Amino acid sequence: MPNTNGTIFINYRKDDSNWNALALYNELQKYFDKSRLFKDFNAIQPGDDFVLSIEQALSKCDVLLVVIGRQWLQVRNSNNIRRLDDPDDYVRIEIATALERGIQVIPVLFDNTPIPAPQQLPDNLKALSRRQAIEINPNGFEDAVKRLAVAIKKVLKEDDYAPANANHLKSDETKTLNNPPLTKPDNYLVWAIITTLFCCLPLGIVSILHAGKVDNLYSSGQYEAAKQESAKAKQWAVYAAITGVVLYILYFIVLALGSAYTTNY
Repeated sequence: MPNTNGTIFINYRKDDSNWNALALYNELQKYFDKSRLFKDFNAIQPGDDFVLSIEQALSKCDVLLVVIGRQWLQVRNSNNIRRLDDPDDYVRIEIATALERGIQVIPVLFDNTPIPAPQQLPDNLKALSRRQAIEINPNGFEDAVKRLAVAIKKVLKEDDYAPANANHLKSDETKTLNNPPLTKPDNYLVWAIITTLFCCLPLGIVSILHAGKVDNLYSSGQYEAAKQESAKAKQWAVYAAITGVVLYILYFIVLALGSAYTTNY
């Protein structure tokens, strides 16, 4: 296999793992140049022949990653036939082609999904059940992808396990890649709800919206984005609290002035 130009093909089913495949694609760019990663949305341009593009990519790839989620085995087509049982299903064709050509096939299991048993697979995919898999779960997303990258680099006979763009990163960014933060940022959801109920409804709702994004971003491995949303949730909760305090003060001032006015008459 080539040790510098190896292509990594990401095989996935949109109805099962669209977002997981996207998160995996983005995270792998820390370790491999984007041009070496083939995923249909980034590699097939408008007007390209979809089938031809995939066949060309498969002919050049050295590693095929099979992204498997909880619904991977059960997804059905409009005729209520399991897609894996359709000989013309492209997910099945891609995996079968890679197995036949001796391409390294690595199952990537998301959300505690077990490797499919042979009896659950069509004949030309049964060998998939014997392939060593990598498990990826939200709490250890970045570490798991790093292990996957190391395994891929071994297949490609590449000795450098550092991120692909490490030479272009600042020292603090390099430190973040080598030691990914594991602590989930506070989503400040409780404060957002409290300030919505007792302080300022519009600003509190904005805080809730940002708070709701923190956990999902963190689970998908987008730590920096999760941290930014956390900061915004806190910021808007503070704004709501300050606004609420000011409104209460103004309310009591108006009451006091009204009481004084009534007393004078």
